[in-house]
Amino acid sequence: MTVRSERGDRPGTVDGQPFADEGGLPFHAAPATDSLTRFFELMEVVQMLSPRWPPRELAQDRGGFLLSGKEPMASPHDTSAQSSLFGDAPAQPTDRLFLGLFPDTATAARIDALGAEVCARHGLRVPRHQPGRLHVTLFHIGDWAGLPMDTVEATRTAAASLHEAPFPVRFDEVATFAGRRDKRPLVLKAGEGNAALQTFRARLGEALARNGLGRCVSRTFEPHVTLAYAAQTVEPEAVTPIVWTAQEFVLIHSLLGQTRHIVLGRWPLGA
Repeated sequence: MTVRSERGDRPGTVDGQPFADEGGLPFHAAPATDSLTRFFELMEVVQMLSPRWPPRELAQDRGGFLLSGKEPMASPHDTSAQSSLFGDAPAQPTDRLFLGLFPDTATAARIDALGAEVCARHGLRVPRHQPGRLHVTLFHIGDWAGLPMDTVEATRTAAASLHEAPFPVRFDEVATFAGRRDKRPLVLKAGEGNAALQTFRARLGEALARNGLGRCVSRTFEPHVTLAYAAQTVEPEAVTPIVWTAQEFVLIHSLLGQTRHIVLGRWPLGA
């Protein structure tokens, strides 16, 4: 459609202002001198039509994003790829990545027995985590609807660069962490200590940051193993210490809502 100004016969203007053929919205813009400039002018119109555009990375680094030909790694909880330009609801996350420590089979059985005893003593009639899923989360890499393989590979590279010795892990207390009223985590944790674990995690965090995953490196960390989720609260109480030696750490793809763990990488300590 050709729009003619009330002040003249020049097409493409309304009241002397430029008119965007693609969006039907008047806007002020400097005359386009090249295709790249014209592209960004059009994106301003698209942004008027849909607040989901442009992507955050494009807004932060217009020229670099376009000219490099590379898309940045997906951010945690980023489901924009699954939503349409005009505002469909984003897809719910279905895939989680995390780095963790898993106890050996015998230790997992002891933790499971402790969880059963604590739940029974406090009247918690809730499902407990199965022994094979008991773990210490070192870093939560992110949740997505669909696994971002660039993030998987960056995490693998970071993990493989680490060369650390095995170290002891000790837990001697159970308590409830804060959470939803109907889903508070009951955890096995340490009253104090685990300096070697803290040091290992700090070095792993440095490796993640070197490989473009610094956004995943949180400063706060209280080592724990989640036993179950319950609405009731268990105040901190001492238990017989459970100790094991960490011999490896793993990268896990967790299928959210399916209680399934898929190992994507395993790195022995002391190798």
